Amino acid sequence: MRKAKFTNGVQGKGFAAALVLSLCAVGLSTYAAYSGASRSIESASEDMSRDDGVFIFTEPAATVNAERTDIPKEPDAQIADETSSAAVPADIIAGGEETGLFFKPAKTMPIADAKVINPYSGGELVKSETLGVWKTHDGADLAAPVGTAVSSMMKGTVTEVKNDPLWGVCVVIDHGDNVIGHYCGLDGNVAVKAGQEVSMGELIGQVGTTADAECKLEPHLHFGVTVGGAWTDPIKFVES
Repeated sequence: MRKAKFTNGVQGKGFAAALVLSLCAVGLSTYAAYSGASRSIESASEDMSRDDGVFIFTEPAATVNAERTDIPKEPDAQIADETSSAAVPADIIAGGEETGLFFKPAKTMPIADAKVINPYSGGELVKSETLGVWKTHDGADLAAPVGTAVSSMMKGTVTEVKNDPLWGVCVVIDHGDNVIGHYCGLDGNVAVKAGQEVSMGELIGQVGTTADAECKLEPHLHFGVTVGGAWTDPIKFVES
């Protein structure tokens, strides 16, 4: 009987000891896990900051190399081109080789401040004071004393210098873009020759009295302009 009690006592003490050891093991494991997590947090904090207090964030490699889907795409090239073209008013689109822009080229009257004594008829028949017949007047007559300087209305290339039976000494200039200038009734002292390039306002001749078709009018320059082969009002063309 005493032996049984002794055995039971030993077994009870062994169970208690095992329980205590188990609790200690759980406590040590918990402490180790907490200590490891604390060291990881401290290490991460040290990596994210320098001694000077400047915060440094290093994005994980997977995020750095990942494809970004939130970046807006560039606008369509065609739409951009249309927007750029729309920004230029349509009424100024024309030639303009000198500046590289699409502006209307500069123009000037062949004779500054000249009086128009016989305007462009716009295709209507008008009676010629000299010839006494009804005909269109396809240019504008700019009155000026004999010897008055006549200049090119625009830059261009002289295509012809001639002595016409009706219109006298004439200089014909190709001003580009299908624009042809006709300067008629000049005197014989022409300042240019065929093939010569001229600039706007450059002297090409002087007012004369060689135009027999209009010899009853006071001295003047018969000034005509064609655009695409069709006569147009030269005064409006220059002033536009």
